[in-house]
Amino acid sequence: MREHIRTFIAIKIDPNNEVIKLLQHLKKLFKNDRINWVDSENFHLTLRFVGNTTREQLYELVDRLEDLFSDKSKFEITLNGTGYFKSKNQPRVLFIKLNESDELLQLVPEIEEQVVACGFDGEQKAFRPHLTVGRIKSVENRNRFFSIVDEMPTVEYQKIEVKEIILFQSILKQTGPEYRPIKTFQLK
Repeated sequence: MREHIRTFIAIKIDPNNEVIKLLQHLKKLFKNDRINWVDSENFHLTLRFVGNTTREQLYELVDRLEDLFSDKSKFEITLNGTGYFKSKNQPRVLFIKLNESDELLQLVPEIEEQVVACGFDGEQKAFRPHLTVGRIKSVENRNRFFSIVDEMPTVEYQKIEVKEIILFQSILKQTGPEYRPIKTFQLK
């Protein structure tokens, strides 16, 4: 049997004080709801979840990504507002929105092309840049949750210069996922 590891490609995000304050505010607002909060040490913007990856695919993916990123320049992204994903009208994910910079929007399909070339299925969902801060099990009052998040101001919480892209391994544990960098790709 071939050994697989779960992988994804992401931008690591080190939150500033404004983002930490926002997270504390959200935790206070939703303290009676069942939300698994993401540890700020694990904050990242997923560019592509790859999934179960064999050693051969991993080597090929690293080579392809090295080629892709070798001539890419640093760029900026901005954390600016809050939002949620829902399923069957139940909130499932609470996140901080990211601006859709031209560089980011250009990079994602190029990454997709390299991942598919390694034998992975194409991504079915459209790319929606976001920073997950909480995974929602249940909320006491859906309408309250939706109105609080919908009415939160869209303000610039943090500007981030993206200097590197990281290929991570995701290890699922009882205490939550652990993310280990496999390869870091520096941008020019």
